[in-house]
Amino acid sequence: MDKKILRLLIVDDSPDDSELAVASLRKAGYMLKNQRVQDLASMQAALDKGTWDVVLSEYTLPHFGAQLALDLVKRAHLDIPFLVVTRNIRDPDLVKIMRNGAHDVVLKSQSARLAPAVERELHVAEERRKHQKMSLALNEVENKNRAIIEGSREAICYCLDGMHIDANKAYLEMFGYQDLSELEGVPVLNLVDKSEHVRFKDYLRKINSPNPPEPQEFLAAKKGGQHFHAELAISPIVLNGESCTQFVVIDVSKRKAVENRLQYLNQHDPLTGLYNRHHFTQELSKALEKVKQDDSRSALLYLDLNELKDINDSLGHAAGDRLLLKIARMFRDKLGESTILARFSGDEFTALLHGMNDSQIKEAVASMLSSLKETTFSEGGKTFRCDGTIGVVVIDKNSENAQAVLNKAYQTCQGNRPSKPTPVAVPVPATEMATASKPLPAVEVHATANIPALAPAPIPVLTEIRRPAPAISAATAHEWEARLKTALEKDGFQLAYQPTVNLHGDPAEYFEVLLRLPGRNGELIHAGEFMPAAEQLGLLAVIDRWVIRQSVQSLAALHREGRQASFFINLSPVSLGDPELLSMLQKQIAVAQIKPEYLVLEADEPAVMANPSDAAMFMQAVRRIGCRFAIDNFGNNLSTLNRLRDMPVDFLKISGSLIRNLSTDVLTRTSLKAIIDLAKSMNKQTIAKFVEKADDLGVLWNLGFDYVQGNYFQQADAHTDYTFADETTLATDTSSPTWANSRR
Repeated sequence: MDKKILRLLIVDDSPDDSELAVASLRKAGYMLKNQRVQDLASMQAALDKGTWDVVLSEYTLPHFGAQLALDLVKRAHLDIPFLVVTRNIRDPDLVKIMRNGAHDVVLKSQSARLAPAVERELHVAEERRKHQKMSLALNEVENKNRAIIEGSREAICYCLDGMHIDANKAYLEMFGYQDLSELEGVPVLNLVDKSEHVRFKDYLRKINSPNPPEPQEFLAAKKGGQHFHAELAISPIVLNGESCTQFVVIDVSKRKAVENRLQYLNQHDPLTGLYNRHHFTQELSKALEKVKQDDSRSALLYLDLNELKDINDSLGHAAGDRLLLKIARMFRDKLGESTILARFSGDEFTALLHGMNDSQIKEAVASMLSSLKETTFSEGGKTFRCDGTIGVVVIDKNSENAQAVLNKAYQTCQGNRPSKPTPVAVPVPATEMATASKPLPAVEVHATANIPALAPAPIPVLTEIRRPAPAISAATAHEWEARLKTALEKDGFQLAYQPTVNLHGDPAEYFEVLLRLPGRNGELIHAGEFMPAAEQLGLLAVIDRWVIRQSVQSLAALHREGRQASFFINLSPVSLGDPELLSMLQKQIAVAQIKPEYLVLEADEPAVMANPSDAAMFMQAVRRIGCRFAIDNFGNNLSTLNRLRDMPVDFLKISGSLIRNLSTDVLTRTSLKAIIDLAKSMNKQTIAKFVEKADDLGVLWNLGFDYVQGNYFQQADAHTDYTFADETTLATDTSSPTWANSRR
């Protein structure tokens, strides 16, 4: 090392011996600034006033010595060489002083050893200071990295030999662990689904390749057994001298749900759930390639509904949409899951039949014809029989291309469309004729057509059979009282159920329970027609209790079938102040042995806001039972939004008046977006009611609604057979997905 000015503190009572040490060091090339002390006081003063590089001390002095001098240096927290330079020392004393912290012992008779010993210890002291500085810097960097990792939103863990050794808070929360002690020693393989183990092991082997592997998606498994889609990125890292693996995990479930939804919308007709024209054309091209490669045969079936436009014009597009849904379901039931089906245009359907010979194709067409003849559609008191034209084109190795096959099928279908027949009067039963206010108009009827060999076949025309709407006379209050009390005593009311569907792929089953009263002619009277009379007669609370009892029994029956459905049950305003209703509900839940969270009580916004404090207390009591609460017909008065913060509300059912003009009213969409954003900030889920059109679904999804409900999916009826299928999940194969609407 370079020689420099050496600040030397000598502890010795002999000036001559001190000069001997100074001379040895100067001879070695050191420039010295030295001071000699010989007692405790003088040494303490020297340490307080000056800065020293080396201390040389005689072992034994009168009333002082090397041990006391060493203690003073330690108390001053000086990391400098301390050497004992003495005339004589016993071995036990030498060992003792060295163990106490002296760096070396040099005899005065061996003065030649002094300079090398000092030089060595100065070098060691310098290295020690550098090490301490680097350790402090390293600790600072480690603390910064630890803070970054702990504060990261990304889940990060470190593994050694396939076992977890460290992880941040985000990782623990993602996989359901409380603290690191639960995770230490758990194989990282346990956090990936068994079906992914082989692929996951192959991915881990790539860590030793020259280029780091790209992140990959896996099906991850939480501690409790739940699964989610995760993106994993791995990289090698050294921790505490050990070669480890760093995992960065991102939960991509929401992203995949959006991707699947976009993929689904790109390939499917949003109304029927069948493939759309674009995707069907791609499938047809693939079928042509296959036919030409293996010399097989396929067939294209083309169905054109003849009278859909008239239904749309007379009854509205919502009715036409429901007819399309029924035809699509019938199409699927008759042709099977393996058949690729599409809604090719507004009133045209196509099917791709693989591996069928001529007789099988004839049989499939005959089955379609028969089903169409038997299929009826009722709307607004009118009943229709379905009608259309079927065209069939064989696909073989001589087929030119997909567009040519489609053109041929279309032309064949249109060329064989039956001309408009002569109207024929439909016989009317005497009972109907007696109630009709005027004669029924003539209707169109087609004769049954034979099925030509692989040629288009006409189907009976969509026929409207008009029946008079059931007339309900203006009953007096006395008459209503008798009818309502009889219904309560004899369980004469009926419950109807309408599905509430999740827009983001959650297949959980939700139904709103609606009340109906059978009329004298077998028709069902909606609650809106008799509840005003019930209110005047003071029967609302009694009816609410009847609905709750019947709903709980119905829900329990579904749960026994293994269906974990939930019910929305409407309450009248008087029930919000009924202290005994919740006690009755709690008893009913206990008897039925169902979990209370599957019941959602709901009340209209005006009823809730008429007395917000009492309503909030009622909701809190509902929450204590374990049930949930919804506010119905919400959004007409935006001033009530801020009051929601203090109310334990789980769902907001947006008023149907805001939904009906959604596709054309920009101002309504803006207001709804504000309502939904505020609801999300308060962790309340939103439900769009009265959804009637397919066009509204995309708007509602983009606005961020959680659930939708309306006749577009299914009208309320006595059956809970709607299939809550996850339509956002699309397999990578090209088979047609299950069209979901009804279990029947």
